[in-house]
Amino acid sequence: MGTNAMQKILIAGGGAMGAGIGYIFARAYPGAQVDVMDTSEKVRIQAAESFEKWAKKDREKDAEAGRILGGFGKAQLQYDLMLEAVTENLELKKKIFNEFDLRSHDASLFASNTSSLSITDLSTAVNPKRQGRVIGLHFFNPPRVMKLLEIITTEATDASALDLAREMAVKLEKVPVICKDAPGFITSRLGIVLINEAIFALQEGLMSAEDIDTSMKLGYNFPMGPLSLADFIGLDVVFAVTQTLYDNYQDSKYRPCMLLRKKVEADHLGRKTGRGFFVYAD
Repeated sequence: MGTNAMQKILIAGGGAMGAGIGYIFARAYPGAQVDVMDTSEKVRIQAAESFEKWAKKDREKDAEAGRILGGFGKAQLQYDLMLEAVTENLELKKKIFNEFDLRSHDASLFASNTSSLSITDLSTAVNPKRQGRVIGLHFFNPPRVMKLLEIITTEATDASALDLAREMAVKLEKVPVICKDAPGFITSRLGIVLINEAIFALQEGLMSAEDIDTSMKLGYNFPMGPLSLADFIGLDVVFAVTQTLYDNYQDSKYRPCMLLRKKVEADHLGRKTGRGFFVYAD
């Protein structure tokens, strides 16, 4: 199945990542049915509002953008692409993949937006004859803006599935990089270590949060400091990814900083709660 043949696309999870991924697919495949599903009515409403907001912005630059809107209706059987973008919880993702399996056909592509969990493990939740159609498609926040798409393959991934993923990346105007399945892949494995080390530096009182971020922005030309980035990602997600790396590699360099743990326990998760390493106005 070529990328132009994809007419039915299902995104599980309507949060910032799921809605953003659904939007860019809807824009890239204007004739396709793109269903963004979520168990929360509030999240579904927010996703629909985000679609409208992004479409308005894009129409200001591109007259064709008005055609992109996908659907938010009831899920149907047999999708060409099914992608999950829910929280970093392996059992929840496997449950979703099991449901995907019921909505698939022989050429369906199963994808996960996980930033750290095993694609191989996720693939066990689908019929063994379809495990070669399982792949990681790791988008970056916000998906509408960020150009990178990290494609993760397992030992079982079919060459045709990888080819299709590459074609989709081009159609979505993303730059694909290919990584073998390993905890944290490349981007999270490298990026989370930097964030976690910045949190250790803050915990040790070496610098203020503002100065840590300023040092990395001006010294390394980063567009965003590591602590601001952590708040943007969500400290619960940062903690989950760090814990996954530590559990899998059993290397102390991946151990979650206690300050990070305490922030999560206090529900100071960053921008989405209004407070993390920085305080955000409503």
